[in-house]
Amino acid sequence: MASSCLSTAAAQLQLQLQLHLASSPVFPRPARAHHRLVAAHAVAVPVHRRRALAVTASASQEEAEATVVEEELEEVAERGREVQLQEQDEVQEEGAAVGASSDDSGPSVAASTTTTKLYFGNLPYNCDSAQLAGIVQEYASPEMVEVLYDRTTGRSRGFAFVTMTTVQDCELVIKNLDGSLYGGRTMKVNFADRPKPKQALYPETEHKLFVGNLSWTVTSEMLTEAFGRCGTVVGARVLYDGETGRSRGYGFVCYSTREEMDEALSSLNGMEMEGREMRVNLALGKK
Repeated sequence: MASSCLSTAAAQLQLQLQLHLASSPVFPRPARAHHRLVAAHAVAVPVHRRRALAVTASASQEEAEATVVEEELEEVAERGREVQLQEQDEVQEEGAAVGASSDDSGPSVAASTTTTKLYFGNLPYNCDSAQLAGIVQEYASPEMVEVLYDRTTGRSRGFAFVTMTTVQDCELVIKNLDGSLYGGRTMKVNFADRPKPKQALYPETEHKLFVGNLSWTVTSEMLTEAFGRCGTVVGARVLYDGETGRSRGYGFVCYSTREEMDEALSSLNGMEMEGREMRVNLALGKK
């Protein structure tokens, strides 16, 4: 009887609890926030593409190395050309200016040679390649004109090389320009292939005097006139600086006889010319 009452009471309590829960407001459970890391898009490079990139990088490196080698070769070649020009300069300046033949029989002798390169000497120092080309073009068309300059000072060295098209053009230029006056100087034009024997700059004899302490205004003609009072002057020359064109302040005089030389030595030493006292001595090696 007692257990039956307890069961009934428990059932009633359970029923009341259910009714209470049913009548209570229900709050929804907050939703969970979902956080997801998004990976950056990765682009797969195919195997053949990776190989192509590697080949391209290798090719670029080879091209760079080849460029360096090519530049080095060009530098070596340029140095070689400079050395060659320097050697030509020295040959020309030493007086081995070239000629058509050793006996000066004329430019026609050079017709058998294949060279078309000419040497222009004794040019004015203000003459550049363009000016020289204009002079040559009056008679024939040059292929290349090159006035040579001193690498240190940048000044013209007073000579040039001109390349023509044919030997006939060379002969025409030599015929018209060799010995012609330009800028106050007598040009020398010859073929640039065969040297001729070095010639004296002025007639010389063994009776030779050195004349120093000359005024800058004294010329070879004035020297000839002054020393001509003592005898026959075979040759007289005032020397000039090859770079500036100015007198070096001294010269040489040659007589035909020993007696004439001795007379000039005794009477002209200390004589005033153009405001300066000349110093006259025997030239070196002369007795």
